[in-house]
Amino acid sequence: MDVVLRPINDRFFHEQVLPFLTRAMADAPGALEALLDGLGDPQARVLCERMLSTAVPGGLGGVDAEPWAELMDRLIFLLWQEGPAGWEVGGVQAGYADVWDEALHLALMLEEPGYPYWDARGAREVRDGIRFRPMADMGLASLLAGQWEPFPEFPPDRVFSTQGRGEYFPGGRFAFADWAWRPSRMVAHWQVNLPRKLERLLAREQERMKLSSLPEKDEVLAYWMGKVALPPPLTVAFSGLGPRAANWMRELGALTAHVRNAALAKQGLAAMVTKSSGVRI
Repeated sequence: MDVVLRPINDRFFHEQVLPFLTRAMADAPGALEALLDGLGDPQARVLCERMLSTAVPGGLGGVDAEPWAELMDRLIFLLWQEGPAGWEVGGVQAGYADVWDEALHLALMLEEPGYPYWDARGAREVRDGIRFRPMADMGLASLLAGQWEPFPEFPPDRVFSTQGRGEYFPGGRFAFADWAWRPSRMVAHWQVNLPRKLERLLAREQERMKLSSLPEKDEVLAYWMGKVALPPPLTVAFSGLGPRAANWMRELGALTAHVRNAALAKQGLAAMVTKSSGVRI
C-alpha cells in the first residue's frame, strides 16, 4: 500500500468541494448540478453530465460508481485555479508518494517524541494502532493516517474508499478515512514548527546514542530544511539504526519539502492511501 500527498487549492476546496460532498450525501443530482455552475474544466463537466444523465433522486447510491470515482480523483487530488469560465485544473505540481508504512514511520519520527523508531517491533505496534484508529494532534502523521481535521459535515469514507477504513462519529467530532486533507492555515503552522521538531528529533537521537554531540547536525538540518539539495554523504546522525538509516534521512527531507513548498504557496494538502490507481465507492 502506498500513500500519496498532493497540494490543493484551499479556496477551491472550501468553496466547491466541501459543499458539493456535503450535499451529495442526500441529494447527489442537485449537488452535481450546483457543481457544474462553478466548473470550467471540460473533463469534470463531462463526468458530471454523464452521471446526471443516469442519476436517480437521493444520495451517492443513485450515481454511477466509475465516473464518480474519476470525478473525485480529479476534484480532490489535482491543483485547481480560477479561470474566466470557472474553476479549471491548473499547472502540474509534483506530489509525494511512498510506501504508506514508511511514510507514516517518518511522520511519527517527526511528530511524536515518544515514538520508538529504533525498536522495529515497538514502532510497528504503534503504527498498526494508528492505522486503525488515527489520533488527533499528531500533525502530519494524523493526515497520513486519514484523520480529519477540521471535522467534516459528511462521512468521508462514503465518498470513496481504497482500503475499507473509516469511521464517522458526529457526537465525538471524530472521522477518519483512506483519504484526508488539511487547510493551508494548518500546513503553514506545520511549516513554522518544522525546525523545532527536526532539532528535537536529532537531540533525541544524540541522547539515544549517548553522544556528546552530533558532528553533522547542522548539515542534516540544512538538508531537511531545504537549504542544501543533498544530504551529507556520511552521517553520524541515525548511524545506529542500521542500513535503512540513510534512506530515512533522505526521505524525511523529501517529505518535509512538500510541507514547506505547500506552506510557501499557501496551499493545503490532501493525502490518500491506495494500493492501485483506482478507488472504489
